[in-house]
Amino acid sequence: MNETKIIELTPFRADLARSLSRRGERLLAATNLAEEVAALEPLEAYYLVREMGLDQALPILRELSHEQLQACLDLDCWNRYDFSVESLDEWLIPFASLDPETLAQTFLSLDYVLQLLFLTQTITVYDPDTDQVPAEDEERDTARAMTPDGFYLLELKNPDLPLKVHPFTLLDALYQYDPGATHRLLSEIRVDLPTQIEEEALRFRSGRMQDLGFATPAEASALFSRPPSHQPLPRPQDPIDSAVTRLPSVYAAPLLEVTLLQRALSLVTTPNSLARLEQELIWTINSAIMAYGEKPQDIEHITAIVIRVRDTISLGLEALTKQEPPCPPDEAKAAVKAAELLEIWPMTDLFRHGYAATTVLQNEVRQALAEPRLANWYNLADTEQSDEPADRLERAFVAALLSRQPLRGGFDPGNAETVLAFSSLSEIEASQARLKRLVDHFSGQA
Repeated sequence: MNETKIIELTPFRADLARSLSRRGERLLAATNLAEEVAALEPLEAYYLVREMGLDQALPILRELSHEQLQACLDLDCWNRYDFSVESLDEWLIPFASLDPETLAQTFLSLDYVLQLLFLTQTITVYDPDTDQVPAEDEERDTARAMTPDGFYLLELKNPDLPLKVHPFTLLDALYQYDPGATHRLLSEIRVDLPTQIEEEALRFRSGRMQDLGFATPAEASALFSRPPSHQPLPRPQDPIDSAVTRLPSVYAAPLLEVTLLQRALSLVTTPNSLARLEQELIWTINSAIMAYGEKPQDIEHITAIVIRVRDTISLGLEALTKQEPPCPPDEAKAAVKAAELLEIWPMTDLFRHGYAATTVLQNEVRQALAEPRLANWYNLADTEQSDEPADRLERAFVAALLSRQPLRGGFDPGNAETVLAFSSLSEIEASQARLKRLVDHFSGQA
């Protein structure tokens, strides 16, 4: 008789299963698609669409609420503080493929300042009766058009910008759908300064991003700061009222893997406590995305960051439990201790404790590079470096330790550039031993 290993469906694993059930392909097959989409939190909706791709997700896109669609654009259409016209164009394409009315409805449903920002960066608006209209550039094909009501002359600002939805096509659709609203938009674009519009759009976007749990890049960088040495004051047990309460599927999948963090969360059975911890975990992942300078639309990179956050928090839990009577991290008692720590330390502080545990490696590798022969080897120009696989792995090992967050690298012969976060104290000890062997080799002691 074969024995079947049964994995207990703890409340945390049940939450992960629910998150994974909200993936796009399953949602598309739902008989009540509108209700299913309406039930998604904005962050869930964004990652769901991004995982599928905008073309495949068109039925879902059509059901997105204003809040959901605006969250998608806030996450996708900015490079830190700079607005990307091309990114918004990418989101307009699926709606433009349906009909002009759908395109116009979608555009006018966006945040008003975002409408102004897109248009002010793509067209110049002139009043032929009062403005001094520059002569057309004979050396360059100047794209101009009059508005249907005859009030304004429009000029394309950058004809070489590769937009799939031409601004004039968008404005034609807007005039057909709501001439009054379109006229007001163009009137404001004509008199308002572009920098003022962008600053206002960025301010509104920053507020909405904070509601989604994304700190500013400056605030997010606190993840890589020294952790507090004293336990924090008692904190609320219930989740905070926020637009983010559930793990998106992109975040949930890496958390299925058994780690100290996963085992600790699986011991939390109080619904409110678990909801608060999951909310904190989302915020920590979001902060890490900002701190690493990644763009949320790169799903592969986001998954890597979730894994990095998961492992760094696990390391922080182990580092804190080591301060008590020692307990091997794979024993049940370690998970119990870690679960207790989850009730004491916020997730961001646990990440910081994990990061702090790795800084000893960074300090050691910097000291090691004081050895001239090791430094000369590491600083060799690319053309002078050895092609030996072992040499490439050692070089990748050192480079990973010198990262902003010391990482574990040089362990994959098939891809020397592969890096992971340290997830246990034993991995740190193994890297210390490896670094010592490397130093001994170049100092002639090996």
